[in-house]
Amino acid sequence: MLNDSPSTINYQPSTTNYQRIMELKEAAGRIFERTLAAIDVEAVARGAMALREERLRIGGEEIDLRRVSRILVIGIGKACVPMARAVEAVLGDRITDGLVVTNAIVGDAPARLPVWIGGHPTPNEESLASAGAALRLLREHDADDTLVLFLITGGGSAMFELPIDEELTLDDLQTVNRALVGCGAVINEMNLVRRHLSAVKGGRLAAAAPRSRHVSLYVSDVNSDDLTTVASGPTLPSDSSVEDFHRVVRAYRLLDSFPRRVATLIEANAIAPMPRIHPADAARRSHHLLLDNRRALLEAAQIAEAEFGMRVEIAEDLIEGDVETMMRVHLERLAALRARHGGEAVCLLSGGEVICPVRGQGRGGRNQEFVLRAALEIDRMGWTDLAVLSAGTDGIDGNSPADGAIADGETLARARAADVSAEAHLIESDSFAFFDRLGDAIMIGPTGNNVRDLRILLARS
Repeated sequence: MLNDSPSTINYQPSTTNYQRIMELKEAAGRIFERTLAAIDVEAVARGAMALREERLRIGGEEIDLRRVSRILVIGIGKACVPMARAVEAVLGDRITDGLVVTNAIVGDAPARLPVWIGGHPTPNEESLASAGAALRLLREHDADDTLVLFLITGGGSAMFELPIDEELTLDDLQTVNRALVGCGAVINEMNLVRRHLSAVKGGRLAAAAPRSRHVSLYVSDVNSDDLTTVASGPTLPSDSSVEDFHRVVRAYRLLDSFPRRVATLIEANAIAPMPRIHPADAARRSHHLLLDNRRALLEAAQIAEAEFGMRVEIAEDLIEGDVETMMRVHLERLAALRARHGGEAVCLLSGGEVICPVRGQGRGGRNQEFVLRAALEIDRMGWTDLAVLSAGTDGIDGNSPADGAIADGETLARARAADVSAEAHLIESDSFAFFDRLGDAIMIGPTGNNVRDLRILLARS
């Protein structure tokens, strides 16, 4: 998981507890790896489906396939490929048509469904082409005896896109996404803006097939399992309003960074309201959550307790917030947990996404910056017997090739021995170069999953 430590670092441990520190560091990495294995998307999705005598049980409901003439499967997001494989394993040649759009094929590609590689974190040509193809499929096959299975996962906001106004270009959408990612907004705010500028978000994709039966399955990368914001809600309208849209635009001064064509639409009050849910449609529209960050945290807690004998606390309130503030609060909670369980190894877990605006031209991401800031604070405190890991369940962190990073009580000492400045790398948003030099960048690559980030903090008395 970690890249090899460069041999050019001539470093002698500064503490007599170095072996204990390395054991904590290894344990943190193993907890993360085993958690990823425990939340395997294909296995979870396969377990949520069964076909017996033409009756499909899926997500807790049952559908009589004798009344279905066509089955369309449309997958969107980082985790939709393993979900699609699970659907194909159950339905086989009953699938009539469909497509999946993702950022990378992890494992085998679906056998019956074409795969489009959309852009992330900004849309590309295939993002637009796949959205147009999905709309055409839904409109062409819309009928009372059509079943549409939507596989909705995180990351789909950029990968699957079509502008609300035909005058808007791909370059316009890319600029909008870059502005949103770098403005400091949380994911729900970013997705709210994306929905209002899109022809396929906020329920608009599902609206293309009003007569068909819809079942949406979700792997969630958002807070509180608000399914309307996963991939910006292509099948489930939200209760956000045009006024909410304008509030976010004003709060982050987005008109200053949006392209002129987009700004003109906004200034002209030409942004249309989102679709609303009609009670009459409820019986033909169902939505099922299969996997989320909470599930990942519970798996990590079980692994830390059962396999490593640790006292575990899940910090359910530490989800989103400024990266520096979140780092300090996490270390304070870890210190308090250690004080309550003297003589024992302790584990503090949290999930979500810290807010980490980009300031410099380097490579990194929110996970690596969280760990870099933690390393600086740990050094200032003189705390040695601990390890701090933060990484994404999707295998990707920001604009870097890493998934996250890990630090310990010796990180800054090793950096100084290698003449690597943590402060300089922090200023340049270049956390990847810092951890790559020390061999502490977590290198996994796309996982085929996406249930937000995991933060694993371990300590001993």
